[in-house]
Order: sequence, then structure tokens, then C-alpha cells
Amino acid sequence: MDTMDDQTSPADSPTRAPLPLGMVTIEESGLRVPIKTWLPPDEIDAGAMGQLRNAASHPAVGPHVAVMPDCHVGFGVSIGCVFPTVAEVVPTAVGVDIGCGMCAVSTGRTHKPKRMDARWWGAWAQKVQDAVPTGFKAHRVPQRWDGLDAALRAEPLQPLMTTKAAPQLGTLGGGNHFLEAQVDEDGEIWLMVHSGSRHTGLRIADHYTDLARDLAGARGVEFPRDLWSLPVDDHVGQDYLHDMDWATSFARESRYRMLEAMLGAMDMDPNEVGGRDAFINIHHNFARLERHGDREMVVHRKGATSALAGELGIIPGSMGAPSYIVRGRGNPASFASCSHGAGRRLGRNQARKAITEAAFKTALTGTHTRPSKGYIDEAPQAYKDITEVLARQADLVEIVHTLTPIITVKGDSKAKDD
Repeated sequence: MDTMDDQTSPADSPTRAPLPLGMVTIEESGLRVPIKTWLPPDEIDAGAMGQLRNAASHPAVGPHVAVMPDCHVGFGVSIGCVFPTVAEVVPTAVGVDIGCGMCAVSTGRTHKPKRMDARWWGAWAQKVQDAVPTGFKAHRVPQRWDGLDAALRAEPLQPLMTTKAAPQLGTLGGGNHFLEAQVDEDGEIWLMVHSGSRHTGLRIADHYTDLARDLAGARGVEFPRDLWSLPVDDHVGQDYLHDMDWATSFARESRYRMLEAMLGAMDMDPNEVGGRDAFINIHHNFARLERHGDREMVVHRKGATSALAGELGIIPGSMGAPSYIVRGRGNPASFASCSHGAGRRLGRNQARKAITEAAFKTALTGTHTRPSKGYIDEAPQAYKDITEVLARQADLVEIVHTLTPIITVKGDSKAKDD
């Protein structure tokens, strides 16, 4: 597989074939419903396609399954999948990092490259790292938040509120999570966070996945591989939705606190940008009850975000690549959804073997980011071309701002592609 060590933009490739655009419908015998995809079927890897077929074969599946242009293999369902079900919720269709998502804000300040040079941004990044633990690190003392006083329905997990959630509130983690300073087309500086619900969200996901699997036999329902579900009209389904919502709130609060710390590193008070009301927040691993047409369904978005008509969203690129503030078009064919990012083209193990440290460094040219061997699997070459991903979903979102990266802060860790 081409590792894209030397990335080439479409404009630099005059002989490149036209980019396939638009939705394609896949209808196959054996599937209960069609699969509608914004990624050409011949570009969906075999593992992801198998997972999409499983979703389209689920006994509770809605009218169709939607595939975003950043789709790739995950666990249960593929990442970049919008999977509606009727009266059932599927924990693996949300994933292990419940509520993972994005948060961004414009600082209103103009980027001045001559004054804000590598040393200036290096000092900013150090202040951010001093305030925000990354990777496996956590705060030395428990953090306070009203949400930590909530009671999880999964009672065995309640001790995690004090042992894990409290010290991890407002921390970054690792994998594809990041903190980034960017500049828009008008020269204004933006700050962006990508993070999730840390260890507690993972444990909630694992708890209910095990419960759904264990109950499958007793319910006498045969589910496709790894897609055990819980009935939403039963306490077990309601318990999952309750605890999933808590993890989503925890993840959002963490992003808010990190964004505030990033503003603080610029000697800015959050009130200068309008406070949290000015923060754009969007999550991409969640499920919620929605009405589409004349049917109420549980819409699972795994590696996909809500894109209701007029709704502001965030689609980040990989390190060194642009990110986008977008406005949803409310396309009913995607269940008013869009992609959550660029999407991986190389698995983590593949990336570690294929991408050299020199190629990683070259890919970050033009930014002040220092590459680390600890997250070489997050190098730009491991991801799809974000400009292509955006072009393929022009009927799902419109671009409001294009954000060019200045510097990225990440944490080393072992991570799953989920």
C-alpha cells in the first residue's frame, strides 16, 4: 500500500482521475436494507464492508445504513457509519470512547507570524501541557464538577467516579486526540480540542457490551457479529442510554476545560471570546432518539457527527492538514450527518511500519509541531486526504471556515482504532 510519504494535492496532479462524488446505493441479497455510501464502494476496505453488511442485516435496522466518506474498519460497526435502529440500542455502534468529539473557538486575535514565531508557540504549548495532562497522565488532585455526583445505572462502575473520572476530567489522553492552534482564512487564531470520555467511558462501553452479549441468548434473538443490542423500552436499554449520556457530558466538560486552559495560555479570559456559549462542540460517538420521516429511531453515529440544517460542526484534518468549521445541510439520506474527520487509510501497526520519522517530520513542514516517535501512527500519511473527504460530502455540509494548523499538542499512548 502506498504510504503517501510525499503527499500530493489534487491541484498538483494534472493526470489524476476525477474524484468520484455523490451518494451510491448498495443493494445486495441477504441485506435487510440498502447501504447508502458517500465513499465509493471500491474504496471501502473489506473489513469495513463486512461490518456495514452486518449493520444492514441487524434485525432492528432502520430504513438504510449511511456511510460517511471517512469510513474505515472499527469494532462492531465501521468508523464513519450512521446506523439507525428501531426500539434497540447497540453499544458497539457507539464504541468504546463514548462522547468523543470536537470543540473549537475563534480567539478573535490576529495571527502575527513574525512575532508569534516557533519560540512563542513553543512557550504556549508548554503552558498548555503544564495545565492539561496528556497520554496516560491525569491531574494530581481530583477535579470538581457537579456531574461527578451523578449516580451511574451501572452500579459496579460507581467507584470510577472518584478513582478515574475526577482526576481525568479535563485531560487529553492519547491516540488521535489533540489540542491545536490554527489560523483561518482571515488571519484569526482558532483553538481546537479533540478528546473523549477517557477510562470511565471505556468501562461503561465494555460493561453494556458484555451485558448485551450475555442477554442475547436469553432473548432468543440472533444478532450479526458483535452487534448485540438492548431494547430501549426495557430498563437495560434505558440504563445504557443514561450512562452513555453521562459519558457524553463528561467528555464535553473536559473539552470545555481544556479549551479554557488553551485560552489561558494566551493570557486570555474565556469571557473575551464570549465564554462557553461561543464554543462550537460536536461529538461523534453517540446514539440518540431521533425522528426521521414518520419513524422514531435510535440513530447511532460512530465516527460521524450530527449535521442538522444550519448546525455548526467541526471536521478536523490530520496533523499538518487543514480542519474545517462546517454548517450542516440536514440531508435526510445521511440522517442529517457528516464525517467526523479525514479517516484512517493505514491501521496503527501499518503506519508504524510504513512511515519513517523523517517522512513524519517532512509532513509537518509549515507548522511549529515537533513530531514524536510515540505517535508516528498519527502522522498525516496514515490518514485520507481531508480535501477529498470534504469534496465528497458537499451535499451534507458547507464549509464556513478553513483552519490551517499552527501547532499541535498530543500525548503518547497505545490506542485502538475505535
